[in-house]
Amino acid sequence: MLAPSFPTFLGAENSIDPAAVKTPYAFLGIPYGPSYEAWELSAAAGGADAVRAAAVAHAYSRFLTHWNFDIGEPQFEDGKPNLTDLGNIAGNVRDPECIVDDAAAVLGPLVKAGVVPIVIGGMDSVPPMLVAPFEGQEDINILQIDAHIDFRDEINGRRDGFSSPMRRLRDYVCVHDLVQVGARSIGSARRQEVEAAIKAGNRIVTAWDVHENGAKSVAESLDLSRRWVVSLDCDGMDPSVAPGVGAIEPGGLTFMQTAILLNHLARNNRLAGIVFTEYQPARDVGDATAHVIARLILNIVGLQRDPQATAMQR
Repeated sequence: MLAPSFPTFLGAENSIDPAAVKTPYAFLGIPYGPSYEAWELSAAAGGADAVRAAAVAHAYSRFLTHWNFDIGEPQFEDGKPNLTDLGNIAGNVRDPECIVDDAAAVLGPLVKAGVVPIVIGGMDSVPPMLVAPFEGQEDINILQIDAHIDFRDEINGRRDGFSSPMRRLRDYVCVHDLVQVGARSIGSARRQEVEAAIKAGNRIVTAWDVHENGAKSVAESLDLSRRWVVSLDCDGMDPSVAPGVGAIEPGGLTFMQTAILLNHLARNNRLAGIVFTEYQPARDVGDATAHVIARLILNIVGLQRDPQATAMQR
């Protein structure tokens, strides 16, 4: 069940019917995913509304015809956002597992129609919900930006929690390349998870690699023969950029490094969907993280204006 949200992102038209979306993009909040503990149901639940509010606070909806120096052209020449705001999946804390089916009911029609979903989570158990509709529909690659590789097979018997999404994505036949960018410090991964990720064919690009060799070299190494779904855990960025996370780790990607990766895919019409996860508004500082997410989205929808054309060509 979808619950409408006001204001909408960028003042876009709103709808609670995914089959009725006629724009290239759909903005959607998914408040939580499969969880280890009850606190996860609320920790990042307000992320989508906080991003909407940040766009209002920075008056982006008033400046839609203005020049965006990040993309080198006006944001929208006609002043009309090329997305529809579907609000948020309402969820049900008495039956939290139903969120997976609810997400499928929304994301399935979007992917089938060639609409690019822009999803705001939710903890890091949300990404498999975005990828699931591509199974049997389109072969894709995955770009993960995250401080952690999230490749545990299970924790406490749970195989779909926030430490396992990349492991679960490897269960999908449609997933080919899986590039993991931003790993640093110590997390849930042990030797066996790192070895399993490498054996599965994943490419791990640590935050050190990005800082030493540049984000551009990483972007240009991405295979553009297939479209990409991006899983962006906000802790993949440095806390000076995105402080509103639960697992703060110094040394993450800068805003520009993150934008270089996303903009490269968008500029080449290779972005099939993106999910931002683990943004926790209660931990944010001056709504900085929400602002960063809003601006990254502005760049994507400004650079990749007609993703449906790409979908039809595949």
